[in-house]
Amino acid sequence: MRILFVIGNLGDYHVPRYEALVRLALSRGDDVSLVEVFGKSGVYEFPQDRREKFFSDRPAHTVTLLADAGEADGHGLKVSLRLCAVVRKFKPDVVVTLGYSTSYSICLCLLKMASERFSLIYMSDSKADDGKRNAVKEWLKRQLVSRFDGALVAGEKHRAYARSLGIPMERSRVGFDVIDVEYFARLSRAANANVDEVRARHQLPQRYILCVSRFVERKNVDLVIEAYAKSGLDVADVSLVLVGQGPDEQKVLEQIRRLGLESRVVILSSVANQEMPGLYACAEFVVLASQFDQWGLCINEAFAAGKPAIVTRTCGVADELVLDDINGFVVEPGDVATLTHRIRLLGSDTALRERFAHNAVSLIRNWTPLLFAENLIDLAESLTGSAGRTRDVR
Repeated sequence: MRILFVIGNLGDYHVPRYEALVRLALSRGDDVSLVEVFGKSGVYEFPQDRREKFFSDRPAHTVTLLADAGEADGHGLKVSLRLCAVVRKFKPDVVVTLGYSTSYSICLCLLKMASERFSLIYMSDSKADDGKRNAVKEWLKRQLVSRFDGALVAGEKHRAYARSLGIPMERSRVGFDVIDVEYFARLSRAANANVDEVRARHQLPQRYILCVSRFVERKNVDLVIEAYAKSGLDVADVSLVLVGQGPDEQKVLEQIRRLGLESRVVILSSVANQEMPGLYACAEFVVLASQFDQWGLCINEAFAAGKPAIVTRTCGVADELVLDDINGFVVEPGDVATLTHRIRLLGSDTALRERFAHNAVSLIRNWTPLLFAENLIDLAESLTGSAGRTRDVR
């Protein structure tokens, strides 16, 4: 089986997923090639170390269509022409692409409809409760998505949404939003052995709650700050560390001043991915209080570092990774009273944190790049009729 993996930019999160796919495919005698559309990331401002190492090793069967451009730069026609040429040259059995509405995914969909020579799988973490849905837009989306053959999505809520867009459950699998768990766990263990150095490097408090989130309205960072202030943990020498930046940063700073929390809330604007395990390792737990979040990879990272989490029900990780009162708490978005209570409880009960942390580590072991690779190849085989082994499709 010949698989063509198409992605806008191969950032740090995607590298271990793709590498796991290549390893598994090679062990089975399958071929995998990578098409990176843009050489520049439109998402991350800090250096992408794993990406740089990946390309410095000169991987085989890899091409970048526009090395000096990002997705926001346009070049739609140039991308389409070059992508079509690569597909015709490679002659894949299966094409895997990031998203269904990206320009290159639409191009692939049109190419498939014209030729019908390959099966087309999209990867996505969209779900039904990601904000308000417009009926007309959803109808138009169904007309597009139903032309795809299958979907690799984040979790069961995402499978249900894919089904509503025309992808039957038997043609979807989970495992898209995984991280390199061992990588994060290893770096977290190293940080635990040098906590004083980590705290000094980032000027971290002795004890703190961690919130990794962009400063935009739907992330509800203001509610995290409000709940923290009401929890009383500030007088118990437990601080709040915010990792993020965004258009609402000034509002965040004003709220901190208004509540008199300048000495208790630390803001780190940008932290490189390889530095994040240290921040998780030194934290008590993580909070993600978004109005909605398609997934929440910071929770994967926290669990890999052995830390529990509090999330809102509309985060993709809720009831998938975060199981209420088992490895963390799940609260309703906007419910400050409950969020306050859960922060106070988890911040003051060491035994509870330890129990949640143990369960978090046990669960995250299954959400690795190998799950991504196994379920993607299983889906590809089911679409092409290739012989394959029985796999966990969850």
